[in-house]
Amino acid sequence: MDSVPGEGPFRKLWAATVTSNLSDGVSLAAAPLLAATVTHDPALIAGITVAQRAPWLVLAFISGALADRLDRKRVTQAANWIRFAAFLALALAVLGDAVSMPLLYAVFFAIGTAETLYDSASSAWLPTLVAPDDLGRANGRLQTTYVVCNEFVGPPLGGFLFASAAAAPFVLGATGYLAAIGLLALIPTASRKRQEPAAEPLTVKGIASDIADGARWYWASPTLRSLSAIAAMGNAVSAATYGILVLLATDVLGVTSGWYGVMLAAGAIGAVLGGLVAGKVGEWMPLGTLILVTNLLSAASTFGMGLAISPAATVAFMALDGFVVLIQTIQVVTLRQQIVPNELMGRVTAAYRSVAVGAFTVGGIVGGLVAKFFGIPAAFYTGGVAMAATAFVVLPVLNNRRLAQVKKEAEEAEGDSGEKNAEASV
Repeated sequence: MDSVPGEGPFRKLWAATVTSNLSDGVSLAAAPLLAATVTHDPALIAGITVAQRAPWLVLAFISGALADRLDRKRVTQAANWIRFAAFLALALAVLGDAVSMPLLYAVFFAIGTAETLYDSASSAWLPTLVAPDDLGRANGRLQTTYVVCNEFVGPPLGGFLFASAAAAPFVLGATGYLAAIGLLALIPTASRKRQEPAAEPLTVKGIASDIADGARWYWASPTLRSLSAIAAMGNAVSAATYGILVLLATDVLGVTSGWYGVMLAAGAIGAVLGGLVAGKVGEWMPLGTLILVTNLLSAASTFGMGLAISPAATVAFMALDGFVVLIQTIQVVTLRQQIVPNELMGRVTAAYRSVAVGAFTVGGIVGGLVAKFFGIPAAFYTGGVAMAATAFVVLPVLNNRRLAQVKKEAEEAEGDSGEKNAEASV
């Protein structure tokens, strides 16, 4: 195990994250552009995003169970093989003039399914590749890479390539996933197996039992429930506000399309800066305080956007929001990896993310209704107040004293487990 992120196995995982997330970012721009060549119905085009998100609601628990049952290296590779095949099929369809909306839905449902597998397995795999003290820095680099590739580099590249040749972004995407497969193959198998007998058969009943174990562990942890509540509220508000941001920009602020692009970039810039300093911030600020402060700053930023003071002020609020959200995300992901037993990590992560990701759908619907009946700024005001209220509701669980105790108990449990494994091997 490497103690310093950036060397050995982690460097290869990081490089694979770069190539696969670049492919993801390219598709963010290319997919709707391709869909627009088939239909101009906004509901049908929006259905691509729905198709990609749907697996988190229906398949995430199965993916989490498989991530704990099977070798995590192979699970991540299998996920990238699925994404490679999906993008290759789409590129061939473009070249053969055979693109249709059902094909796009099928391709992005497959990609979404692969994401549930990859995210569950990689989150559980990371703690076995770096030392415990380096989890924060490792997560910081991975999360920052995600933002850079998905929001900075990938979308503009995807749009440029699509303008050059419609199949080009999907060929590049397939190549990126293939490169990730090769990089992951270079990492020595290092995943911890389940502590039950390895010979236990992979059956529907066994998978169902595994899912139930993970769900029970998640629900029995007030810390995880509270963290997922914060993530769910943040995602719901994000869907409610960023989904109508273009209307705030054009109808309320009266900005040009160029300014709107600056506004979108501001959040990403703030997030990158947050990722770069998240480790240092986590070292000098107690975790409970960090979670409360970042929640309140994000809430204030969302409320401030609704005030629509000026385009410059809105850009500043968006940059601040991206900055604090990524700092919190990195610290929370690290905490989750520290307190969840590794043999349960895939299943518990799946349960956690089902709650968090599922909130996108609810938030989008509620935000649209609030904006329709009470005005566009009202969605931002409502979101900011809801986030601030959630921060105080979970404070009795996510305070410095309680979190320190939870981490201490997890360390003691990990030590006891290690001693038992050592005794069993003698």
